[in-house]
Amino acid sequence: MSEIDAPPAPQLGGTLQAARKQRRLTLDQLASRSGISKSMLSQIERGKVNPTFVVLWNLTQSLGIELSELLGSSQDHDQNSGTITHVKAYSTPTIKSADGRCQLRILGPTRTVLPMEWYEISFEPESELDSQAHAKDTYEHLTVLSGRLKVHLPGQIIEIMEGETLRYPSDQSHKIENGSKSPAQALLVMALPSQYNGQPPK
Repeated sequence: MSEIDAPPAPQLGGTLQAARKQRRLTLDQLASRSGISKSMLSQIERGKVNPTFVVLWNLTQSLGIELSELLGSSQDHDQNSGTITHVKAYSTPTIKSADGRCQLRILGPTRTVLPMEWYEISFEPESELDSQAHAKDTYEHLTVLSGRLKVHLPGQIIEIMEGETLRYPSDQSHKIENGSKSPAQALLVMALPSQYNGQPPK
């Protein structure tokens, strides 16, 4: 399983520790909630290791925070609204699925809390990306850039072709599948509850 490429482990460790202490959780309690060993949590907080995507995901679910909040400090807002940020391709944070066959490039800023997150996802042939439920009223907007994908939602499977966009609630477990023998690529925008004020997108 591939490790996260950015940001550096020490920054992630400090953010994780702050989130844990804010919720008054001990390492033992977080280990019990997340299924991640106490020793591994300690190493992450001390900046000794970079967690895999699965570990990151379990931590966000256990702490009730979004991935972008864990990857970057929510306090690091730009003071100058006119600041221009140029992120080189090699500096774009990249994470991979458990089997390494789906790659997510985090295109949104990881140091600023926004009401949405966006990712570029590359699927190898016959691969899939499983997701647990996000926060209540979270929606995903999935646009297929190349190939075709199937989105597995509770009680239904919807196929979307190149150039099409599917919008769906993601506060339940769901899966994005590339069932073809060709690669596929998509843009995923995750709009958080504050974006809609409780109203679904149209």
